[in-house]
Amino acid sequence: MDSSELEKVILDLQKRVTSLEHAIYGNGSASATLTDALEKHIVEKVDEIGTQDLVLVALMQSPKQTKAQIRQLLNDWGKAYGSWFDGGNFSGRLVKAGLVKRDGSSNSGEELFSLTKKGEMEASNLISKLE
Repeated sequence: MDSSELEKVILDLQKRVTSLEHAIYGNGSASATLTDALEKHIVEKVDEIGTQDLVLVALMQSPKQTKAQIRQLLNDWGKAYGSWFDGGNFSGRLVKAGLVKRDGSSNSGEELFSLTKKGEMEASNLISKLE
């Protein structure tokens, strides 16, 4: 087995382990944390990834976030999102589409958002493509 075949096998095993961790732990544990390698891929390809997709990945990483927290994570990844969060993009493309749901309020009264099951499946598919 040459090194490229070995790398493919290792990547496949990593995806399987991540999938199993997600099935076992759900969203509240280690499975929701992005690996360093995946986060590196996101940063390297951030201009090629749509804002909506990055929002789903951000909510997969850490459920129950405010819009401000999501914006901050996108900033950390180097994503320029302009006025995407202003107006109806967030509500129309994510909430009304059934990918994201309102999930209570923070201590300061800001709305919190989490993924729906449909959103989790979409985010898992996106993460698989990025790995």
